[in-house]
This record gives sequence, structure tokens and C-alpha cells, in this order.
Amino acid sequence: MLNQQWLATFVTLVEVGHFTHTANKLFMTQPGVSQHIKKLEEQVGVPLLLRQGKRFELTEAGAMLYQHARQYQYAETELLARIQTDNAHAGECRFGCSGAIASLLYPHFIERQIQYPGLNVMLEAAPNQRIVSGILNNQLDVGIVTKRTDEAELSYQAIGYAELALVLPSQYRSMPLDRERLEQIGFIDHPDGQYYLQQVLRASFAEGEGACTSRGSKLYGNGVIQQIPRRGYVNQLNQILLPVAKGIGFTVLPLTTVNAFIPRESLWAVELEQKVQESLYLVHKNTRPLPSRFEAFIDLAIRLIANE
Repeated sequence: MLNQQWLATFVTLVEVGHFTHTANKLFMTQPGVSQHIKKLEEQVGVPLLLRQGKRFELTEAGAMLYQHARQYQYAETELLARIQTDNAHAGECRFGCSGAIASLLYPHFIERQIQYPGLNVMLEAAPNQRIVSGILNNQLDVGIVTKRTDEAELSYQAIGYAELALVLPSQYRSMPLDRERLEQIGFIDHPDGQYYLQQVLRASFAEGEGACTSRGSKLYGNGVIQQIPRRGYVNQLNQILLPVAKGIGFTVLPLTTVNAFIPRESLWAVELEQKVQESLYLVHKNTRPLPSRFEAFIDLAIRLIANE
């Protein structure tokens, strides 16, 4: 890396055009200026100046180095200006959330980016654990998760709920729904699949008893999840319901995702007596205050989730 003090002396010398005047401007001696230039030439390995007494001409290498130094100084000035200015309409915004939430938020986030081209929206659809890890590693700024963790560096804010749906192929709608039926159908897993399934089963069943749906079907209690075979695994939100619609297995997803699927009539979202609502939390590092550009995105996310 080039010595920045020597480089700064070189830039000043080029712009002033005289060794003695440069020394006076930098509060140095003229031999001190000459020493900086000599050391810089030794560092780059080629002459930078063609000396003519106390004046000089730039070599081709010297002209190239001067242009590089000016560009570097300009970029540094721009960076300092951005750092010192908290611009609500410019900067990078890195979010993480589930695929279901991403499909709800992203179209509206894009509209804001179109309105303010200085914004750069990056949204990663990921399970809870990866979102938390991304925030802790400074790869994400803000996340929306369904579980709180114990990390002291994280701040959580409850912002709403997402209703979960147990989803089966539509051909099972008229059949009794029991433990054996679930095992027969099999589970289509996804990054949050096991956790979602546990929430639905625990909320819907008493130990050793069935829980009736509004259609009179019954499901059976604790331990079912361990015995239900996996028929597949998908990590893309818009593909999870495809094998369900084709009759390959069942899954558990937020109801908003199920209702948005086309053809919706190919799915049966089981109407459980006790709805399962997952709490949604906004999470970010409490040791890194969020810039003002995040405020509008967070307000927008809270409003959209509240209206679901």
C-alpha cells in the first residue's frame, strides 16, 4: 500500500508546481518535500518527476499516479460526506425474513426504491436461524423472525402475527383426517417446515386425544411429527406448494402463502378449531443504531403485516 503521507506531499507538489512553495504550504522544509518524493519513487519503483532545479515535469508514471491519487481523494471525500449525512433517501438496506413475508413486502419495497433511486434494497428470504446469524455477522441490518433468541446484542419488537395453515392436496378434503392419514400422505418439508408443523400439532391436539376440525376430521397428538415420513424438501417459497397440489404430500405454511397459490382449488387448508398464529418480531442489533433510511421501510412492513 502506498504511503499516504508521501502521496499527499506528491499531490500538493504537482498542484503547486514548485518545491519551495509546496514546503511553505505544508509547513515543511524543502529538503523534507524532496525526501518524501524520493521515498515515494522508491516505493513505486520508477521516477515520477523530471527535475528542472526547483521546478519539474511529470513523467508518464507520475501523471498516472497523480490521477489515481486525485480519484482516491475524491472517493474518500464522498465517503466521508455520506458517513456524516444520515440521508433518509439513500443508502443500502439489507433485510431478512421468511419467504412468505418476503413475497408480501418486496413489491412495496421496490416501489420505494423506484421513488428514491439512491436506495439499494437487498432482501434475503431465509429461516429464522440464518436471519439471526446474518444480523450478528453484520451481513443483514434488519430481520423479521418468529422466535426470539437470547443474544444480548439483539433487540426485538413484536410487530404482528402470521396464521399458519396445515395444507393437504384437495382430494383429501372429504376423507377422515387422522394420524394414519398424515403418515400415509407424508410431509413436504422446507426451511421452517419442522418448526411450523410442531406449532400446529401442539396447538391442535391434546395428549392422546384427537382434535376435531370444523369439518369433523380428527388429528392425533404428540409424537406424530417424528413418525411422519418426508416426501420431499423445497427451499423456494413459490415451489413448496407445488408437490402438495400434485398430491405428493402435505405441508404447513403461512395462510397468506396458501391463499396466493394458483390454482388455489388444488389445496385444502384444514380448518382447525384452534388457529395457530406465529408472533412476528422485528430484530436488529442494538449496538448498531439504524440509519433514518430504515424508518419508512419498517413502518411499511408493520402496516402491511397488520393488514394481513
